[in-house]
Amino acid sequence: MNKYIMHEGNMKIKFLSTLMAIIIITGCSTRGNTTDSNLTTHEIQTTNDTKTVQPTDLKIRSTYKNITTWNNGQKFWNVIGSTDDPKIDGKSWIAVYREKCGINPGNMSATGAVCSKNALGGHVVKDGQSQYPEKNSTVYIVPICSGENSRPSVEMTVSPASICAVELNYWMK
Repeated sequence: MNKYIMHEGNMKIKFLSTLMAIIIITGCSTRGNTTDSNLTTHEIQTTNDTKTVQPTDLKIRSTYKNITTWNNGQKFWNVIGSTDDPKIDGKSWIAVYREKCGINPGNMSATGAVCSKNALGGHVVKDGQSQYPEKNSTVYIVPICSGENSRPSVEMTVSPASICAVELNYWMK
């Protein structure tokens, strides 16, 4: 066999072996657990700092706690800043209310107002609680009209003899 052809074949083998070694070394030196990358946090090293990145599928949101009954005359207020609270299991807040309380309020607000459209599930707090709840504070979902939901400075009062309220452990931004 020609020495030139053998030398060229050996060079190709050496090149491929070197390339494979580089790929293997590079793959083994990445940080983090690649098989569970969606379950663990990772640190990304930039030129001057390290930044912890949370998994993209983890959503911080309020969680269901319980149901309770509010009586006629109970005063309550809108929670300020709850608009972006991710929904539980992708359901609207009024759907969570209907499911947990077993009641479809239709267009009736907890205040006794008749809504122009169906009531929505508003994040509210009892009178005396902060409208800016802390992490894990109790907030409630009750049916209110969209007009009531868009006016955080209005005190509302339960009008019927009693209503069901869904208790949540509130999330924090």
